[in-house]
Amino acid sequence: MTLADRLKEAMKEKGFTQSALAQETDMAQSMIWKLISGKAAKTGRLVDIAKVLGVRPEWLSDGSGDKYPSNDPNAVIMHSNHSVPVKIYDEEHETDESFMVPALSEALTHLDSCRAYKITQNTGCAEAPAGALIVVDKLEKAANNDLVYARIGNNYSVYRYVQGGSMDFLSVDDSRVPLIAVSPDVEIIGVIVYLFREMKRRR
Repeated sequence: MTLADRLKEAMKEKGFTQSALAQETDMAQSMIWKLISGKAAKTGRLVDIAKVLGVRPEWLSDGSGDKYPSNDPNAVIMHSNHSVPVKIYDEEHETDESFMVPALSEALTHLDSCRAYKITQNTGCAEAPAGALIVVDKLEKAANNDLVYARIGNNYSVYRYVQGGSMDFLSVDDSRVPLIAVSPDVEIIGVIVYLFREMKRRR
C-alpha cells in the first residue's frame, strides 16, 4: 500500500471527504487531492493529518507499526524513542536548542543534513505561519510544489517551489505577488520535511 492508499482507507473509515479533511487540518484541498491521487508522495503536515484521522503517523507514512494509537489520546504523537533531536538554527547560526521530531522520514535518519528553524513572521504560505517550527533537509532536491526555506538577500522565509521548464521559481499563496526566479542570488537552504505548528484552539 502507498501513502495514497492508506490515506484513502483512513478517510473512508472516518467518513472524511477531501473538503472536510482540508478544513480540519487547515490545508489546501488541492494538496489533499495530490496526496490521495499520488501526485504528491509527502507532506510536512503528516502528523496533523494522522491526528485528525485518528491513526498513527508511522502507519500513515510508511505502513509500519499499528494503525491505531493506544487508548492514550496523546499517543498519536510518537513516543520519544521513535523521535530524533534536530538542532534549531536562528537563520544560519546554531542555537543551544533542539526539537524532537517524529522519525517519519528517511531524511530524519541523516541528521547531519537536517536543521530546524522557528518561523517568526508570516511567510505568505498558509502552511507555514508565524510561530511554526520547520525541519529542512539541506540535501533533499526540491520538487514541484515542495515547501522550501530560502534566503533572498538578507531575508529568510518559506516559499513554494515551482518548476517552470528552463527556469524554476519560488512563490507564495497570494497570486498577486510575482514569482521569484531561482538564481544565484537565491539560496535555497533546504526542503521542508517536517512542519509543526500550534493547533488552533476551538471555542
